[in-house]
Amino acid sequence: MKFKIKKISGDASFREFFRVKKNSKTSVLILAKKDKFKNLITYSTVNKILNSNRILAPRLISNNYKKNIIEITDFGNTSFLEMVRHKKNKIKYYKKLIDIIIKIQKIRLKKNYFLNDRKIRLPNYNLRTLNNEITLFFDWYMKYISKKKNKY
Repeated sequence: MKFKIKKISGDASFREFFRVKKNSKTSVLILAKKDKFKNLITYSTVNKILNSNRILAPRLISNNYKKNIIEITDFGNTSFLEMVRHKKNKIKYYKKLIDIIIKIQKIRLKKNYFLNDRKIRLPNYNLRTLNNEITLFFDWYMKYISKKKNKY
């Protein structure tokens, strides 16, 4: 089987992302630094929680947590911002987005989850973590958007 691998832009984490093309199908490989393998387990668990609550998130295709790599479904290159900028009724899409956020907030988290027969306990999300995430948003995403500003 022939396949192609191409590095793609990632997020503000310690992960690297690669698009894999096998025949006509694509998936995304995610690699984490050696000391950040738990990050992949948390990432996979959160996506599983979202999917089980009927919120679209990448699904786990395969994993090798010992080698710090997972393969997930590919949602493509189009960001929400890029998609919405071409729509006439933008408000409709923002309302859908708000509905999804509300749905996420209503999820009742359990103490433990199971991922491939592994008992997973998600890290606590407290005020300090929230502040770190907000800072990350401004340090990473807003800089990214400001670079693309001329395109929008």
